[in-house]
Amino acid sequence: MSPARQFGTIRRLPSGRYQARYSHLGDQVSAGTTFATKTAARAWLSSVETDLRRGDHIDPRAGTERFGVYARRWLDERDLRPRTRDTYDSQLKWIFGTFEFVRLREIEPTSVRSWYGRMHKSGLSPNSVAKVYRLFRTIMATAVEDGLLRTNPVSIKGAAIEEHHERPALTFDDVRLLADSIEPRFRALIWTAATSALRYSELTGLARAHVDLTRSTVRVERALSFVRGVGPTLGPPKTPAAHRSVTLPADTIDVLREHMTQFVDGRRDALIFTSVKGSPLLYRYFAPFWNRAKEAAEIDPAVHFHDLRHLASNTAASSGASVKDLMARMGHATSDASLRYLQASARRDGEIAQRMQERIAPAHSGDP
Repeated sequence: MSPARQFGTIRRLPSGRYQARYSHLGDQVSAGTTFATKTAARAWLSSVETDLRRGDHIDPRAGTERFGVYARRWLDERDLRPRTRDTYDSQLKWIFGTFEFVRLREIEPTSVRSWYGRMHKSGLSPNSVAKVYRLFRTIMATAVEDGLLRTNPVSIKGAAIEEHHERPALTFDDVRLLADSIEPRFRALIWTAATSALRYSELTGLARAHVDLTRSTVRVERALSFVRGVGPTLGPPKTPAAHRSVTLPADTIDVLREHMTQFVDGRRDALIFTSVKGSPLLYRYFAPFWNRAKEAAEIDPAVHFHDLRHLASNTAASSGASVKDLMARMGHATSDASLRYLQASARRDGEIAQRMQERIAPAHSGDP
């Protein structure tokens, strides 16, 4: 009986070391290194044969592409909104400083940990570091899916988690002060933001055709953004889930009706919120008006316009909205963000109960 045919071939080089090769998909594939002994070469071939049988095979020639080339192609292959693309381009610069010209297979966990440590000393905020790390991890995970790497070397436990800091808590009294302090044509923008939970880009993308004063609703079908080399651009909202209809309180509809009568022409495609000159209301134009209104109303300077969205969401959560209700109203694609508002509402309810207890306790003890 003839012996079983061995997988691959081994030959001794003039240097005395051994080269291992095997056939795969019609090509001869050599190990990425040579071996000191024939036994070591045979062990390597055995591991390759096992991987092929399991479907875990990684071609030794894979992963030779430079990270920078692969990352740019990764971006180009995705249908990203202009603002998201700009954000990723900016984040990649922090990765390219170390890994742009490094081959994918040469990126190791130790070098990633060293890079991550330097990032924390770079001046970036912890949350910005988490975002950059998350992009790096995602790109390398795609390389694993593409069969270029066996495992993802960007795998630091907890590194992708952002810290969620408590934002300044606005009240509707604050909203009234802000709305009364700001340029009159932006008064309705403040009230609509505080009661609709729409994002700034969604608010500034609204046209007359999207507002139904009879039904008290606004429809989110697009968002305003700035595209380099193009200027203000109307495009799809942040996610497919952001396409939605939101019902507004009667008082907000009254403010919006007055605003549309005074500042919006009769065309169906006329933007609801524009600059003083009637141009699309990019945030960089609006920001000075917002900052002056905060100062005049004596509102915490740390308050962001986005905190109006938080106020609307917290109000909905405390009014009994379910996770599904919040997701629909806020345009969330996943339940994670909506759950945070419900949790915040629960904490607030706990604080109320604690204050009630402080008042009830003297009565139970008989103290005056």
